[in-house]
This record gives sequence, structure tokens and C-alpha cells, in this order.
Amino acid sequence: MLNANLFERISKSHVTAKWLREGGYGFVYWLMFLLVLEPDNLMRASRAGHALALGHEVSRIVAAALLGAAVTPALLGLTRRFPILGPSRWRRVLLHSAGVAGLALALILASCILAAWGFYGTWLPTLEDVWDEFVGNWLLLAYALGALTVIAHAVYFFYRVADVPPDVAIVAPAEAQYLKRVAIKTRGHQSFLDIASVDWIETQGNYLALHSGPAAHLIRATSVVFETRLDPARFVRIHRRVIVAIDRIRDLRPVANGDADLRLRDGQELRVSRNYRKSLAEKWSATATA
Repeated sequence: MLNANLFERISKSHVTAKWLREGGYGFVYWLMFLLVLEPDNLMRASRAGHALALGHEVSRIVAAALLGAAVTPALLGLTRRFPILGPSRWRRVLLHSAGVAGLALALILASCILAAWGFYGTWLPTLEDVWDEFVGNWLLLAYALGALTVIAHAVYFFYRVADVPPDVAIVAPAEAQYLKRVAIKTRGHQSFLDIASVDWIETQGNYLALHSGPAAHLIRATSVVFETRLDPARFVRIHRRVIVAIDRIRDLRPVANGDADLRLRDGQELRVSRNYRKSLAEKWSATATA
């Protein structure tokens, strides 16, 4: 019990530290974004015939940067959980677009409430104030959040652990140690998935999606480590992010750039990288003649 409590406290402190770190990155991003916009605000105020008070502007910028920092971990978490890659990338584009739109609206509502508290001495803003803020700033906020999503994806792809290339030997475990089944969660319940039922495996951020028939089960693992636990006579890598079961392959068709299109027995189509095409062809041929 003591070890479990200690582990729980360490996990919570790790999550808190990660949230604070990502919030700090967000604060810097939003501060720079707001400072870039500030000269235009000053010029518009000057043309309107009134000067902006320095204290008011500093408070507004700091408060707005803090609000942006508060939603940054959620945006980064969405990027890690649903990176825009793989066969479902277009659905994830829609998911990120909805997330950006929702966060932009949440920031507008929060800023209106804070402005009512701090500058107007009321508990809640009027609907007219919220509407004016929405019309004036929603698109700008959506642009800023979209740009932050693009930056988050760029950083994610740059720093993610690169998969081992096919010409690097991996010391495989003895046959008895190859995975036979893996623990999964289905609707909150723990169960096990037989590896023999897996058709193909796809990297999704910090997770692996094990595709078995029409279902996809997520487990937290890296493809490099997980691949060493798979029987190489049954599974083959076809892409940095994709591994397939050899006996599920129906046909293979070369394409112009050296890659190939692979079709599984259930009709699923996958792209084979030219770096893995030779290895795939050899293993598939060996299986066919066995």
C-alpha cells in the first residue's frame, strides 16, 4: 500500500510538472503573439483619439497570455493523442479543427468574464459584450490556436523517437518469449487480445493501435520495442509507423516512386515505404512457399 501511494504521488507530481512546463511554453507563445499585435492596437486607439493606459495594457496582455497558457496543455495533449497521420488523418484534421474552434470560443467567454470582473466591476458580461468580442476576435484566436497546433505537430514529429531502420539488426527473444496476447481495455474493462488475431499495427502518437478485424485497440507502447516481442515469421514492418501480419496480405502493387500499395484480406489498403519493400517481399515470398 505504501509503495502504491508513493507511486501515485510521484505520478501526480509528474503530471503537474508537465502541465506547468507546457503552460509555460504556452505563456511565452501567447505573450509573443499579443506583443506582435499591440502596435496595431496602439495605432487604432490613437486614430480614435484616446491613448491606452500602460497599466491597463500590461494587465490585459498578461491576463490574456495566462488564459492562453491555461489551454495550451490541452492543445498539446490533443496533438499527442491524435497526431495528424495515418489512414485516419483527415478525420483527425476535423477533430483538431473542432478543438481549435471550441478553445477559441472558451477563451472569448473566459476573457469576457475576467474583463467584467477586473475592469467593469460586474459579475458577468452582457451578451452584447460577448458577441462583440466573438465578432472581433474569434477568427484571430482560431488562427493563433491553429498556428500553435501546427507548431506542436512540427515539434512532435521532430522529437519523436525514430523507428529503427530495416538494415539495423534487432536481437529477437526466443520463440517461447514472443507475445501471444496483450492486455487491452475495452469500455473500461481489462481484457486480453490474442496477437494471432491482429491484422496490422499502427503508431498513433505515444500509442499503438492494434487492428483486429473492424476493431482497433490502443495500447501505450513504442513500435520499436513492441516489434522485438513479435514473431518476425508472422509480422513484418512496411513503414516507419506500420507493421502487418504477413498471412493477412492479399496482394502488393508497386507504385512510381519506389513505394508500393499493399491490400489486406479484409480490403484495408496500406502504403509500403520503399525502405521496407524488399524485406516485405522476401518474407511474403518465404511464407507463400513454406
